[in-house]
Amino acid sequence: MLTGFNTDIKVRGIVYHVQTEDKGVKNPKVETLVYKRGTIIHAKRTSYAEVVSMDCFEDVVRKLMEEQHRRIIKEVRAGKFEEHHEEPSKADKNKSLVELIMDFMVTDSPERKH
Repeated sequence: MLTGFNTDIKVRGIVYHVQTEDKGVKNPKVETLVYKRGTIIHAKRTSYAEVVSMDCFEDVVRKLMEEQHRRIIKEVRAGKFEEHHEEPSKADKNKSLVELIMDFMVTDSPERKH
């Protein structure tokens, strides 16, 4: 099992934690998790079962880990996870489902205003 990577990224005031690790030859996967406020909001798992028998499999796995970690960091910086798991505002928590839908319909579409 190879040592993984951990990176904190701040995007518009919110810190995202990206963690990539090797799950080991008994579970040959590279797993990258994205955390926001301590909650996992995204998981990417890539199998490397087909390279375990190769002599240089650790080099291949290390490269896979680095590339997957870098790719997910780019997605975080690009804003891919910004709206994921957003908490409703306190005002919205007190509204019924019908009220929330009506608010959405009124504010979402200008052509609905008559």
